[in-house]
Amino acid sequence: MIRFSRDRVQRIAAALRAARARRPRRRVDRRSSPVPDGMAPLAVATWNIHSCVGLDARFAPDRVAQVIRDLDVDLIGLQEVGWHHRGEAGMDQFAFLERHTGLKAYAGPTKHTERAHYGNALLTRLPVRSIETLDLSVGKREPRGAIDAVLEVQGRAVRVIVAHLGLDPWERAKQVGDIVSRVVERPDLPTLFMGDLNEWTPSSPRLRRLAESFADVANPRSFHARMPTLRLDRIYVTGGLQIPTFEVIRSVLTRRASDHLPVRAVLAVP
Repeated sequence: MIRFSRDRVQRIAAALRAARARRPRRRVDRRSSPVPDGMAPLAVATWNIHSCVGLDARFAPDRVAQVIRDLDVDLIGLQEVGWHHRGEAGMDQFAFLERHTGLKAYAGPTKHTERAHYGNALLTRLPVRSIETLDLSVGKREPRGAIDAVLEVQGRAVRVIVAHLGLDPWERAKQVGDIVSRVVERPDLPTLFMGDLNEWTPSSPRLRRLAESFADVANPRSFHARMPTLRLDRIYVTGGLQIPTFEVIRSVLTRRASDHLPVRAVLAVP
């Protein structure tokens, strides 16, 4: 039987505690807390819908609309809405989703030509005070953009930015910088930024910059829908907003409807 002195046991215990402290914190895939007293709940979601073409290769906008209805949110930011090399040519998916979800759809197409009608969308049941589209395209890369809106939540103005960032790190660095610059111009305005950020490296400089500018983030593993391992779809808040609850929605329907899973959160609005 091996015996250790009290002093040695204490040194071993201290070393183990120090090792645990140095270990990276495990990132959670869900959070569930009540909305604090005196704050208003706001149910939101972000989802890349893959032009309504599911993992079964079937074009099914009705299936996407069903998922959105089931999410039961006040607003949702969508990416890859519409058609170009996927989807039914000529069909206005923005209008279809408005008709079949009961939410008002605001389109932010990044491609709007005879060969494509495609981009981001904001769907909401809330009053919209202002809305504009942002061009986040960089050089000759695929056109990218965002929707920048101010909504009314129980009489309070809340800013919502919906974006789909590029595939190259230098491209995303420019896009993150543009978005952060707009947000810091109005530090008094509660702001929600969400979308498919195409960031899969946990320690990327782009994510570090967002962490410096936003107070909290919902970032569960949402891609690939069949076996989610990457945290591409994120919801950031600042300006007094909180995220008491978030989760990735994984069901038979969501695993088929797109290659991404929707991320849903309940925010607390001051």
